[in-house]
Amino acid sequence: MSILFKSAPLGELVDADEKKGIVKGYASYFNNKDSDSDIIRPGAYAKTIKENGHRVKYLYQHNMAQPLGKMVELVEDDKGLMFTAEIAKTTLGNDVIELMKAGVITENSVGILPMQKEHKGDYREITEVKLYEVSAVTLAANDQAKILDVKGEKAQENILKRYDALAKLVRKGELSDEMGYAIEAELLKLKGLFATATAPSNDTQPVDDSQAVFEYLINKLNK
Repeated sequence: MSILFKSAPLGELVDADEKKGIVKGYASYFNNKDSDSDIIRPGAYAKTIKENGHRVKYLYQHNMAQPLGKMVELVEDDKGLMFTAEIAKTTLGNDVIELMKAGVITENSVGILPMQKEHKGDYREITEVKLYEVSAVTLAANDQAKILDVKGEKAQENILKRYDALAKLVRKGELSDEMGYAIEAELLKLKGLFATATAPSNDTQPVDDSQAVFEYLINKLNK
């Protein structure tokens, strides 16, 4: 099972003061069927906010290596998952804020793992999710939209390099809860990437060969 990406319009950009960039908006909406035929119901984020809300970060393009800032507020209301994020004044943070102001970045997207779900006719109802991150994105959010080019030997080599980097982190030990949470999210993303990268080119359905990936990682960790 890999992370799903669900999008929502960017929302409001507010300059809180000269030193901080604050983004307010909805990361996810309730009760609407998305392009994956999923409907997220109210209350789906309640458990994960309570248990892991303090670990959720604001990222750029769902990339753990490109963090933008931290969550100041993360709550459900009658419309969906509402958030307030404080963007650090790094080069990337400043660039993203300028892209938001220019209307280039127009959406937010959540990285979630469905925990409670049920197929109902032509849609899947999701009543509980595990939230890993919220991202500022330039593309409509779904699993395939984020995977632009993962075919071929070079792409697979890059995926395995990302696993090597994770393996080194784990071998160091003494990981914080926040780092462990981030590593879990990255593993789930890479699982989806690897499944797509190894899918036959004439087949539109990815082959889930994630077991081989995890065996690879385990071998790395045991060296």
